[in-house]
Amino acid sequence: MKKVLSLIFILLLALTACGTQEKEETATPEENKTAEGTNAAKENTNTRELTAEDEKFAELILAKDYDTVVKETGSLKSESQKDFYYIASAFIKNNEIQTKKYDPNDPNAIVTDHKVIINYLKRVKFVPDDIKDQVNELKTATEEKMAELEKEAE
Repeated sequence: MKKVLSLIFILLLALTACGTQEKEETATPEENKTAEGTNAAKENTNTRELTAEDEKFAELILAKDYDTVVKETGSLKSESQKDFYYIASAFIKNNEIQTKKYDPNDPNAIVTDHKVIINYLKRVKFVPDDIKDQVNELKTATEEKMAELEKEAE
C-alpha cells in the first residue's frame, strides 16, 4: 500500500512539474511584457509594404466604392485583404446607420450597429496612410456616438 501511494505521489509531482514547465515555454508576448516584445508587436501593425492590390483598395475606399472592396476581398486570403474587408465593411455599416430608421422603442438596435463598426475597426491591423484620416475619423465619430447613446440609455 505504501509503495502504491509513493508511486502516485511521485507521478503527481512529475506531472505538476511538467505542466509548469510547459506553461513557461509557451508564454505569449502578451504574457511576457518585455519592452522588446511589445515594440516588435507595434512595428508589425504599423508598417507593411504596400502592394499594388493595397493601393487599388485604398483608392477604392477613397472613392467610397466600398461594395467593390468587399466583393474583391471577401475571400480573406491575406492579412491585407482582411484589413481592407473590415475597413470597407465598417464604412458600409456607417452608411447604413445614416439612412436606417430606428424604432424609438428599441434603443439597443442603434447601439448594436455602432458596436459592429467598432468591432470591424478593432480587427484592422494596418491602415495605409492614404486612408488613415478617414478611418480614424470614422472610429472617433463612432466612439463618440456610442458614448452619447450609452449616456442616454442610463
